Amino acid sequence: MKVTAVVPVYNEEKTIKGVLEVLSSSKDIDEILVIDDGSTDKTPDIIKRLQANKMEYIKLKRNIGKDNAIRKCAKNINSEIVMIFDSDLIGFEKHHIENMLNALVEEKAGMVIGLRDKGNFLANIIMPYFPLTGGERALRTNIFKEIIKIPFHERWGLEWIMNDYLKKKKLKIAKIRLEGVDHIGLQTKKYGIMAFLNEIYSFILTKIRLFGVKYD
Repeated sequence: MKVTAVVPVYNEEKTIKGVLEVLSSSKDIDEILVIDDGSTDKTPDIIKRLQANKMEYIKLKRNIGKDNAIRKCAKNINSEIVMIFDSDLIGFEKHHIENMLNALVEEKAGMVIGLRDKGNFLANIIMPYFPLTGGERALRTNIFKEIIKIPFHERWGLEWIMNDYLKKKKLKIAKIRLEGVDHIGLQTKKYGIMAFLNEIYSFILTKIRLFGVKYD
């Protein structure tokens, strides 16, 4: 079972090294596609120093948003499984990859969503019942390729489209908790309140546009 990990990244100099080191050392990952969405910090230098035989690095000249970057650069993947990991993860380890892949196979799922560990018992209990927008995913490549053909992506919102596509196609979505994994912080901590509001706006707009959409 060939597995490609897709890592969209934008200005994540604090965390990208750890994420790529885990993926590079994992026996479960055959290819790593790193899509740099126009980083302006030290992220490109860090990635270039870490480049291994199974890593492909694509550097976009300007920032076009996570969804558009994935659509533009990941359409030629030929593996059986695609895994997507955000580049701001902390506490990420190789066994999390293995657990997601095992869930995909054992539960005969079309997609697995990795739920970040909130470090709070109550939050972890209720999180699976909230809108699932986490960036850690494992899905069949044929499903992934159909999803990225959908033309109305915003800068954020790909996860909403994934959820909607599998639900309407009646394909199983499995959810597992990634114990000890969180990310560096919300948009409010990294880019300011306007970036956070723009992200929420994109999510809402995507959700509205999905009403009534039917997939071939």
